[in-house]
Amino acid sequence: MTTRKKGSAEGDAKHQAHSATNPAPEANMASDAINIALNMFRAGIAAYEEEQQDLLEWLWGYAFDELRGSKNALIRAIGEDWQTVYRAFTGKLDPIGPFCDKIEDLKKRMVNSIPLVETIVTRRIHEALDYARDISSMVAITGPTGRGKTLSARHWARENNHGRAKYIRVPSGCTRLTLVQELCRCCGIGTSGKKTGLLEARLRSAFGPRNVIIADEAGHLMPRTGTGTSAIELLRDLHDICECSVVLIFTDVYLSEMRHGRLADYFEQFVGRIKFEVKIPPEVRDEEIEAVIKAFHPELPAKLLKFALAIARNRDGKLRTLFEDLERARKWARSDNRQYLNVDDLKMAVDWRKSGGVW
Repeated sequence: MTTRKKGSAEGDAKHQAHSATNPAPEANMASDAINIALNMFRAGIAAYEEEQQDLLEWLWGYAFDELRGSKNALIRAIGEDWQTVYRAFTGKLDPIGPFCDKIEDLKKRMVNSIPLVETIVTRRIHEALDYARDISSMVAITGPTGRGKTLSARHWARENNHGRAKYIRVPSGCTRLTLVQELCRCCGIGTSGKKTGLLEARLRSAFGPRNVIIADEAGHLMPRTGTGTSAIELLRDLHDICECSVVLIFTDVYLSEMRHGRLADYFEQFVGRIKFEVKIPPEVRDEEIEAVIKAFHPELPAKLLKFALAIARNRDGKLRTLFEDLERARKWARSDNRQYLNVDDLKMAVDWRKSGGVW
């Protein structure tokens, strides 16, 4: 069944022409768009077993969060034709078991595609995310750049449930409308031609106690001047009304500004809702470096550890920069038919980076 109706618009310099395969591109009805409403999806999968519903929710979230609602990208990822995916999403696929097996396989591949090395910091970040999920609370994760906050959060979202955990990277200067549209996209809620009030109402019906909203770079949600209906208040409303979990990932300066800056009184009630906070220490710990180096060289050579620690404690990117340097060093070692990199390989990678990419 389809609700597509071929329009008659011929198109011009600014607008696409309508056709049988692309009937209304300006209304997000292009042939590549997943045109299944969220309420239709939820009603459809209700007939399946709980474990199957969880997997279908994961795929739904992955389709809109990672694939941005692209039908073609989804059928390539899952390895099925659209008709099969459509029937699964609307509760009409029988048997559903083989399709769920494919979702399990895709989920494993997507989780493993994020190269996360477990350290004491990544474990603490995952503990905070688990707490938010289990207690339906508001959580804050703060720390300097390059310490694995984003990577850990994305890995956790993929490993848990894309359909319930909504990861968004907040753009700079984010307005309330921008946040509404980003959350709608993650949920599979169409925004074209819809007023903000209606979209917010649909978000309130989309979220519940089982959902976790992860807002990375949450400092961009703060109003630059005055108060009013800022973007960050939308997350507070969703948390209060829908009882969903909210995880705010900040660099150090923003949460301090909320607590002690000129708008501290305005943010007092908001900050009071934060029930669990992870503060990542500014200096990289020795045990973090050991965990990272072990992923590249199991014998943990002393010279390599010492040099890696010096890189990570510099101001230029910390662990994020170290990972990039180690990856380049490993490629160099393998091109020289060596299984493991050494300190000279790492030094060469650092020199290459600092010289602007010229060996």
